[in-house]
Amino acid sequence: MNTILIMSDSYRHDNLSCYGPTRVKTPNLDRLARQSYVFDNAYLGSLPTLPNRLDIMSGRFSFIDHEWCPLPKEMVTLQQILSASGVVTQLVCDNPHLVEMGFHYERGYDGWEWIRGQETDHWKTSPREVRFPADPKKLRMTETVLANYLRNTAWWQSEEDRFAARSIGAACRWLEENQGLEKFFLHIDLFDPHEPWDAPKPYVDLYDPHYQGEEVNFPHYDYWENFLTRDELNHARALYQAEATMVDHWIGVLLDKIDELGLTEDTTVIFTSDHGYLFGEHGVIGKALITPEKGFYEAVRLYDDIRRTPLMIRLPGQTEGKHLQALVQSPDLMPTILELEGLVATETMGGQVRTQALQCGVFYTENWEFRPETIHGRSLMPLLRGETDRLRDIAVCSNTLIHHTPILAKAAIVTEDGWCLHYAGQYADEVRGASMYLNKLIDPESSRVPSAPALFYLPDDPDEENDLIENNWSLAAEIHERHAAWLAEVGTPEEHLAGRRRLRP
Repeated sequence: MNTILIMSDSYRHDNLSCYGPTRVKTPNLDRLARQSYVFDNAYLGSLPTLPNRLDIMSGRFSFIDHEWCPLPKEMVTLQQILSASGVVTQLVCDNPHLVEMGFHYERGYDGWEWIRGQETDHWKTSPREVRFPADPKKLRMTETVLANYLRNTAWWQSEEDRFAARSIGAACRWLEENQGLEKFFLHIDLFDPHEPWDAPKPYVDLYDPHYQGEEVNFPHYDYWENFLTRDELNHARALYQAEATMVDHWIGVLLDKIDELGLTEDTTVIFTSDHGYLFGEHGVIGKALITPEKGFYEAVRLYDDIRRTPLMIRLPGQTEGKHLQALVQSPDLMPTILELEGLVATETMGGQVRTQALQCGVFYTENWEFRPETIHGRSLMPLLRGETDRLRDIAVCSNTLIHHTPILAKAAIVTEDGWCLHYAGQYADEVRGASMYLNKLIDPESSRVPSAPALFYLPDDPDEENDLIENNWSLAAEIHERHAAWLAEVGTPEEHLAGRRRLRP
C-alpha cells in the first residue's frame, strides 16, 4: 500500500465544485473528487500553517499546549513511525516554514526535497532593487518578506518556474525513480495558493480580464475598507482564484503520472488544506489582523471560510465517489494513514532517532516510544468502510490557548446538528502572552475583533451573520460545557484550561 498526501496551503473548500457551485475552475480536483470519498464537514484543528502541520504529523490537537514552533524534539511523528516500520517516506515541499530557521518538520522522513524561494525563504540576494506590484502602503511586510520574495522569483520565465510546477515536477521524478518500492508515503506540501499570488496572466484573465489597477498580491491582514477599493479587493480574489486553478493544473499532472506509472491500483491519494482565507467576508481580508508598525497580531473569529477545509481520499482502485457527513479534523489524518499502511495497533511502538551533530559528523542515537492512546485523532477508515457514519459530536477549531488572552485564543465549536459557538475564553489574569509572529507584547486595548461569545445556526445562516446567542444562552452554555469537557479529555494543561471553564464573566 502506498499513500500520497497533497497539502495545498490556504485552499478554500468553496473553490471546489464538489462542495457546491463555484466560479473557480478546478477540473483535475473535480476529477479526483468524483473518484474519492469527499468529506463535507472537514475542519482544521489548530491554526495557522505550522500548528496545523503539527496536528497532522502528531495526531494531536497542538493548540492545547503549543503555538507556532519548531517540531518539538519529543514529538513522535507520523513519518517517524512509518519510516521505522519499513515504509519509505519522502517529503517534497516549497512551504519554507516547515524547514527554515531550524524548524525541522522534515525530521523523520527518509528523504526530503525543499523547492527554494517561496515567501520568507532567504535564498536570492539579487536584484537588490525590486518593483512592488502596488503601493507599498497596501502591501504587507514589503521590505522584509515581499522584497525577499521578489528577488527569489525575478528569474522566472514561464509557468514551469512557479513553485507548484517545480514541486509537482520533483514529486513526479521521485515517483519515477522509486517505482520498485514495496510501499511508500509521499507528502507533497504546496504553499500555493497562499499569497503572494502571482499565477501567469492567462489564469488571472479567467477571473478578472479587464482589470487595469494595481495588483495587491500580498495585502495587509486587515479590514479591507481601510486600504483597498472594491475593485482592488475583487482583483485580489481573482489573483487567488487564478493561483488555485494553477495548483489544480499541476495536481492534474501528478494524477496523470500516478496513472502512467501504474500506481493507481495500490496507492491512496489524499488532498487537503490547512485553512481558508477571507476576501471581504465579515469585512476582513486575510485570516487574522496584523498591524506590523505596532507589533500587533489578533486572531479573527474562525468563520466557516477559514475553519472548513477540503478533504478527499481516493482509495486504491476507487472509481466512484461518495460524500460523507461526519465531523472530521486534521489530527485524524495521522491514525488514518497509519491504518492504511497496516500499522494501527494497540501495542506501544518504539525505535531510535539518529541526530547528526554539526561538529565532526558525530551521530547521537535517541530512543523514542509511540503510544497510540496518547493521540487525539481518530482513524477515518471505519467511515470509509461503512462501519459507522459518525466520528465525534463536536469539532473544535482553535488558535493557540497558551497565551491566556481572548485576543489570540479564539475558537469555533461546531456541533453535529449545525450550531457553531465562537468562544475566546474568560481570562482574569493580566495578558502576558507574546504575538505568534512578531514577538511583541499584545495590547488588549488595541483589540478590533469581538471576543464575546457568539452563536450561529449554520443550516439557516451559513455566512454566520445572525448571532442568536441572546435568546439561546442555555444552548450556548451546553455547547460550551461540551467544549470544556473535551479540552479536559484531550489533556489540556490546567494552566491553559482554567480560562476556558466559564462562558461569561
